[in-house]
Amino acid sequence: MDNTKKKFILGETDEEFVCVSEEENQRFALTMIEQTDSHLDILSRDFDPDVYDNAECCEAIEILALRSRYSRIRILLHNARIASERGHFVLELGKRLGNLMQFRSVPENDKHIPDTFMIADGIGIMHRPHSDTLAATVNFKDRPKAKELAQIFDDIWENAEPELEARYIIL
Repeated sequence: MDNTKKKFILGETDEEFVCVSEEENQRFALTMIEQTDSHLDILSRDFDPDVYDNAECCEAIEILALRSRYSRIRILLHNARIASERGHFVLELGKRLGNLMQFRSVPENDKHIPDTFMIADGIGIMHRPHSDTLAATVNFKDRPKAKELAQIFDDIWENAEPELEARYIIL
């Protein structure tokens, strides 16, 4: 077990810090997803390949999706076409898992929002206020910020349409 998993525990570690490199972003996103019990919400431009497009993250999301019938994974994307054309691991997983993961397109009137973020179990957050940098604030126990971001997410989600690029693959 690496030091990240020992030190940062979802729902317990109340320490905000900034990660800036691709490796840090991947490591902390993976650590948080692996500790998520039931709910994961992600808002992203093109599904952040530097963070989420890897086999480990895909596996952690699949385990979460299959863990319980109460698991909920919702992903809002500004531009899923770019991720789909790249063959994004998690987008492909969503096509295989069907309704266990939900994808929606950010409506045109919300595309001005520069933030990208992940909310884990309504308490852990990974937040990038600017989409042109990998600098993200991370906190494994920040219920007030998670609640604030969840409100933004829910408002966008309510007006969003199902993402066509994430439809099922029929073999």
